[in-house]
Amino acid sequence: MSARSALLLSLALSACSAAAPPPLAANEALQKTHAKITKDFTQVPHISAQKLSEMEEAHYVIFDVREADEFAVSHLKNAVRLDPDISAKDFYSQYGEPFSGKTIILYCSVGVRSARLAKRLLGYPYENHTAPIYNLENGIFGWHNEGRPLAAQSRPTDFVHPYNRYWGSMVNRKDLQRYTN
Repeated sequence: MSARSALLLSLALSACSAAAPPPLAANEALQKTHAKITKDFTQVPHISAQKLSEMEEAHYVIFDVREADEFAVSHLKNAVRLDPDISAKDFYSQYGEPFSGKTIILYCSVGVRSARLAKRLLGYPYENHTAPIYNLENGIFGWHNEGRPLAAQSRPTDFVHPYNRYWGSMVNRKDLQRYTN
């Protein structure tokens, strides 16, 4: 192989392996959705992926507020899956005592379902939980778009369930969307 051919091949391989910048439209749509969530759920505090990643895992418990098929494809490490329609009463009767004193982090695909649950939890008169409750800003899609780690069946994965075509448009890497595990 000539030196010129080797150089061209090297440049082509470098271009293919370089990470493409995240699609602006997906990130803009996710940010607009988050703005609407914060407007619609003013009483719900949010936590950024960066702040969450800086917290010690022993101080919080994370809940995935998506359907079972979404959770099976991927979730945040150590997340406990909750039915999106769980009542505050049922939540606290199942999880209140074991996680008393720990910060509660809720997330879903983009933050809508988890904000609804956070609102229910914050409005319920449960005296034993004094730690904060947060909704993860931009949900698992924001986490995924930032290249943060996901898990499935206790192993790392790069895939994320898109929920549907509309919401999946907010995932930067379409090739990493999967409906089944």
